[in-house]
Amino acid sequence: MIGPCSRIKRLCLAAHDPKRLLAEARLRYPRIKRLCLAAHDRFAGIAQVAGAGAVTSTPAPHMGSFAMKSAQNPDHTNLGTLIGWLREGRYVIPDFQREFEWDPWDIRDLIRSIFLDYYIGSLLLWRGKKETFAALSCEPIYGFEGTSRPHSIVLDGQQRLTAMHYAFVAPRKPYPNRKGRALFWVRVDRFMTEQYDEAFVYDYEYDFSSERLEKFFADRETQFAEHIFPCAVMGAGGFELPNWLQGYEQYWQNRAAKAQESSQLAEAEEARQHAMNARAFGQHMAELMQQYQISYIELDEDLPIDKVCDIFTQLNSKGVRLDIFDLINALLKPKGLQLKHMWREAAERLAFVDSKHMNIYVLQVMSLRRQAVCTPKHLYFLLPGHEKPVRDPDGMRRKEILVRDAEDFERLWNDAVAALENAIRLLSHPQEFGAVASRFLPYE
Repeated sequence: MIGPCSRIKRLCLAAHDPKRLLAEARLRYPRIKRLCLAAHDRFAGIAQVAGAGAVTSTPAPHMGSFAMKSAQNPDHTNLGTLIGWLREGRYVIPDFQREFEWDPWDIRDLIRSIFLDYYIGSLLLWRGKKETFAALSCEPIYGFEGTSRPHSIVLDGQQRLTAMHYAFVAPRKPYPNRKGRALFWVRVDRFMTEQYDEAFVYDYEYDFSSERLEKFFADRETQFAEHIFPCAVMGAGGFELPNWLQGYEQYWQNRAAKAQESSQLAEAEEARQHAMNARAFGQHMAELMQQYQISYIELDEDLPIDKVCDIFTQLNSKGVRLDIFDLINALLKPKGLQLKHMWREAAERLAFVDSKHMNIYVLQVMSLRRQAVCTPKHLYFLLPGHEKPVRDPDGMRRKEILVRDAEDFERLWNDAVAALENAIRLLSHPQEFGAVASRFLPYE
């Protein structure tokens, strides 16, 4: 089962092996012990699941030894390189991932963390190829414009990468669920005086008059005078960033010189201080782009899908919001199966059980019926036509296809739903097990 054993585990076991459920119930639950003993034979006869289903075997060559493939490659890159990769469309998002959900203040806080040299977590990527991109229905990061050059599938880190792309590359696309774009700035004067709570700001496009917005993007002197650094300069490419930084310093040097010539000594001193801050900010930005490191793990492009999915599952077990069901749904789409639609049709039949993972339990019952195990990595062998490596008792290796085609998968799904529905009926019946509410279901 996924994660720690839960009370629903017995339900899956009932669908697969009701005798085992009854045996454990007799030991663990004295309240229903006599009922189980009296009704064992009748319950077993009613709830017995049909045969394990057909399995097609395909011979495979003997493999006496094999070279271990490096499953994952830890690495890191600097911020400037990462922004360049984002601009090129190097990263793509698989269909099973959720949409971009961060609010603008979340992006602001991420920018603050980066500028203050805080660790923002590592990324989990899967180096892709044409077949994988198609199988997972991958799409570019939200807001990407132009022709992408996909390289890596984002398994963990979508929100952070999308946030950096939106802030630093600044696509001309409205912020999700907003009428206009969100624009991100650094107030350099506040940043250099360590007033960090006031240094990082964002505004919505429609909060600007068109005239003021044009000024901020086209008139560098307005930006220099108000000490406003547009984060979009970081992703503009070419010499835009060094030109902006040099222009900012030069602007305040010129202001200091003019004030000195006019004998406005206080204004001259203030301008010289701004020029010094501008130079220090330029040095900070150079170090930030070149030395700020983002760590990532990139899975090998030839790593089998079941191993990738197992790693994906480990993330899920540690509390990261990832869903195996959504991943399998994405992998089934090219085969003409809409797993989410199938679940919507079945959900009402299994609504008695109060669990967010009931859709995954259906898959686990399917797995129990075909291969007698239901650990997360084994669920991916339920994909139609997917080959499962098997070692025979004599040491020979071969491959099995557990589910022949889409029709076989759909039939197995329907059988699993029916088995679970039958198990629920038995467990909840007041004259049978008497679990009249979901909270009374047996658990470990």
